[in-house]
Amino acid sequence: MFISSTRIPKFVGSILFVCAGFLTYGDSLLFEKIYLALLGFVAVLFIRDINLVSIIVISAGANLSSELLYPLVISEQFQFPLKILTYLVACWTLLKVSEDSMRLPTVLVVVLCLVTEGYWYISKQNAPMIFWYVLLLTINLWVRHFLFARVFIMAKYFPSQYRSLNLDHSLYQLVFFYILLHQFILLEYILRRVFDVSSTYVYYAAPYIFHGLTTYSALLVLFQGYILISKNWFKA
Repeated sequence: MFISSTRIPKFVGSILFVCAGFLTYGDSLLFEKIYLALLGFVAVLFIRDINLVSIIVISAGANLSSELLYPLVISEQFQFPLKILTYLVACWTLLKVSEDSMRLPTVLVVVLCLVTEGYWYISKQNAPMIFWYVLLLTINLWVRHFLFARVFIMAKYFPSQYRSLNLDHSLYQLVFFYILLHQFILLEYILRRVFDVSSTYVYYAAPYIFHGLTTYSALLVLFQGYILISKNWFKA
């Protein structure tokens, strides 16, 4: 038996992480730590399931990369070179993710951001850090790409263990909304700062929407774990 019944209390404990997620609305930093702890816990619990673990690695990698890059984004020393690098990587990414339905709208948004950055530079205005959201857009495009390609990658390196999970498709669709929301944030920001449109609806709603999306993604991971437990329980 792959998962013994003695592990069920541990699984119930992981559900408490999601409950904690609902209780931390408004405290994104604390919730990020809880979310990463949850992913790590589930990965350890199902360490033998290379498919679930690989999905967790993709999700955790995206969160960790944004956490590690943010201090550089707000640093005056690294901000300008990171901005240039962000736009270069974003353009390269858009060439690579040709299969993604979000590619074209993201191309339009990134081009608009580049034009806006150029306008701010020529007019000698202090440019806000819109490139941070371009960076998050890029990270999420790669998450979608790796979720789409995961089965093919696993088939190459783990031919006897790979399989597609419902979680692949569910998270792939969920990341669509992350990307869409980042695009709306950028569009609203540009409208507000360049065209003096007094709109802050997306700006204030976004943190709560992101929190809800991340909580839902945690639930999806937990449900996949429950499915694995159920299948192996009946095998006993």
